[in-house]
Order: sequence, then C-alpha cells, then structure tokens
Amino acid sequence: MHSAVMRVWQGWLVLAGRSRRSFYDWRDGMGLTGRLCLMFAAAAGIGLCSRVAIPLPFTPVPLSLQTFGVAAAAVTMGRGWGGASAAAYVAGIALGVPWTVSGVGGPAVFSGPTAGYLLGFVLEGAALSLFAANPSRCRWLSMWGAILVCDVVFVLTPGTLWIWGWYEAAGQPVTLMDAAAKGFFPFIAVDIAKAGLAAAVVGWLGRR
Repeated sequence: MHSAVMRVWQGWLVLAGRSRRSFYDWRDGMGLTGRLCLMFAAAAGIGLCSRVAIPLPFTPVPLSLQTFGVAAAAVTMGRGWGGASAAAYVAGIALGVPWTVSGVGGPAVFSGPTAGYLLGFVLEGAALSLFAANPSRCRWLSMWGAILVCDVVFVLTPGTLWIWGWYEAAGQPVTLMDAAAKGFFPFIAVDIAKAGLAAAVVGWLGRR
C-alpha cells in the first residue's frame, strides 16, 4: 500500500513538473512591448529590494537587498535585458523615483556616497546577463560564483573607490583601507549569501 501511494505521488510530481511552464519560455515568447514592460517591472523590483535596508553606524552605506535585486534581474531577464533593467532602475532614480535605500530620488543622489554602487549595478547587470545567456552556465554553483565575482568587481570595488573620493571631496580625507572598511569588507559575507539566493532563482523559475 505504501509503495503504491509513493508511485502515485511520484507520478503526480512528474506530471506537475511537465505542466509547469518555464518563466523563460514565457519571457522568450514576448514581443518588444512585453519585454519592455518586463524590464520596467524588473527595475521596480530592484527599487523595492532597495527599500529593505539596515543602516550601519560606521558607514554611509547600509546593508540592503539592492544587489540581490540587480543580480536576480540580470540572470533571468535575458541577454542585454539584465543590463537594461539595471539601467532603467538607475535612470528612474535620476528622474526622481524614490528607489534608493534612503527613499530619495533625483540627480543629487549621484553626488552622494553611494553613487559608485548605483553606476556599478549597470555594469553588473550587463555582465551577468551575458553570462547567463548560455544555459550550460546556469548551474547553481557556477552562477553563484559569477554573481559573486561580478558583485566584487563591478559593485563593491567601484563603490569603495567612490567613497574614497567622496570623503576627499568633502574635506574629510580617509585612506583607501578606511574606505574599504566602510564600503567593501562589511558587505562581503552578506553578499555571498545574496549571490547564492539570486543563483537559486534561476533554477526555481524553470528549465532553460
């Protein structure tokens, strides 16, 4: 009896898996208008992620889900569209949409201490969307590694260099190591976890 129930359950799971439409099939079947709408929805999703933030007393940069939002959009939107989603997010901020961690939008944001990260998001989105365009690269471990490397190279590093220059411009010069203590090292452990979570989204949305 038990084995019969198990066979029925396993068969149901197989049928359910076959009947589930992959997000990627749905995405690739869209026309240009649909893809643009999806791009703006992804940009808004990044904006929502940015509002989940924890201020840190020793740095002007808070912990947030921004990097998760950018990475998740980049690896699921398709070649070129991941970078476009991040660019739309940054452009929205420039136009005054309150998609920053502080809930403030407008051009003034790009003279603040976190501007380097915002600009880096566009580079990260573009790089990851190209990487994820090849389905053979979309295994969890390789995707996790790619997201983490892109985060370090395109987001944390330029973000830290921007903070270094920002303090200098504000008349409060700090060393590069001090800037790294404010903009790089505090975020590594959390970004490792966020990269793993974003990589898991790829498989959760269906077969490539």
